[in-house]
Amino acid sequence: MRGKLHRMKGLMLSIAIAAGTCAGCGGEFSGFSRERPASGGAVSGEAVSGGAVKPVGKDRSENYSYCNEKNLYYVGNDTGTLVEHNRQSGKERRLPVKGISKICYVDEDWVYYEVFSSDGGQGENQIWRAPVRKENQWKLDETVAELMLEMNPENSWCRRILCNGSYIVCDEPEDGRQTLKLYNIWKKQYEPSGVGSGFLSVEGVFRESVVITCDSGLVEKKLGSDTINLIRGEERSHIIYTASDVPNNELFWMEREGDEKNEVLWRYRLEDGKKEKLFDLAQIRQLLKGWGALEDCECETSAGHEIYLKNLFIRGDHLNAQFWILGGHDVPECRNMIVISKKRDGSGEWEWEKEINEYLHNPEADQKLFEKITGSGSECECIYRSRGIVVSMAEDICLMYLEHTGEKKNQLASYDFRTGTFKWLTKQDWQWWLPYYKSGAGLNTHGYSEYMPNNFEME
Repeated sequence: MRGKLHRMKGLMLSIAIAAGTCAGCGGEFSGFSRERPASGGAVSGEAVSGGAVKPVGKDRSENYSYCNEKNLYYVGNDTGTLVEHNRQSGKERRLPVKGISKICYVDEDWVYYEVFSSDGGQGENQIWRAPVRKENQWKLDETVAELMLEMNPENSWCRRILCNGSYIVCDEPEDGRQTLKLYNIWKKQYEPSGVGSGFLSVEGVFRESVVITCDSGLVEKKLGSDTINLIRGEERSHIIYTASDVPNNELFWMEREGDEKNEVLWRYRLEDGKKEKLFDLAQIRQLLKGWGALEDCECETSAGHEIYLKNLFIRGDHLNAQFWILGGHDVPECRNMIVISKKRDGSGEWEWEKEINEYLHNPEADQKLFEKITGSGSECECIYRSRGIVVSMAEDICLMYLEHTGEKKNQLASYDFRTGTFKWLTKQDWQWWLPYYKSGAGLNTHGYSEYMPNNFEME
């Protein structure tokens, strides 16, 4: 990735690893309506760690992702299987669902999922839901699943469908333009969006709002209301990164500032409309210099370093930012991945994430010069000062994909912030975790190779 930052549509909030099994979950964003949740249950937000999950209270304010109080739901690696994973016992039920592609939303009464249906002609996307039988040990009853919505089959492959238990939201292509579609689950009908058509991309669905990027910029549309708030009204092409923190009702985005290459990260609080600047890259560059992260190479004395925000993670009461650093192009360039953190309440300064950066660091003996074909297809001479990338973070766990030094393989690893322990994970762990980080990715490591010193296959 050079000269352009890929826009991120999602933000993994938390993941837990315990005894080689998954106690949490992750995936697309969803939220809920506080006024009238469609099924009155616990709600789906981002991933939660096992330790963070609590019994559902009367205010039903807990947020889960593809989880309810008892079970985790995911689409199996084998085609056409919905898996119900008991979060206490670890036992799984594998339910055949023809054409299932992803889980959309889960609460204590329903599981919503997307199916691609095709009878030899043009296929179409369908949203189904099946009830959770609490009287039968919280088991899903797929035999009485009901079809909620059939989508227009035109260009269905590029549509993004999200759900929050009250609404099904998507951006639908139509005659070369896109329209925001809001389907009220309670009323079983579409509602007018009021934002017109043109360029449009759904960035996140929250408890009471949907946020989109459109021709006029970043826009918040209140669900069940005519209210539309303009979060950022300048040219949309300046927005290069978006991430949604659904449980905390916050939106993050990175934008180019004027004609200078000084990108700025902002946070917007949907509850009160407060907008806050978190950092710009000029500030980050000074911090990195102070920490010595831009030293010990020829790049800084030639063309300097390019710095990109790769990921933003929420970890308990902290924000963690991961930066991809590329050295100058007229010398054998260095490539480095580092993580910094800050209290999410705004107090304190950005700090060097010592433990994680130590595990990301490539040992000096392995920092050799070689030519490499990157993910963009270009060939360059480079030296990797890091040996991998942070895939996701939770309050207690950091999930990384690293070169296993000396073993000549790339492997998934975890770091436990509570105990300070590092663990190499197995192929079985990889099959478990990656689908929740990146839907449908499975064992496919395409997209990671650019951040790895060598393109070893995982064990």
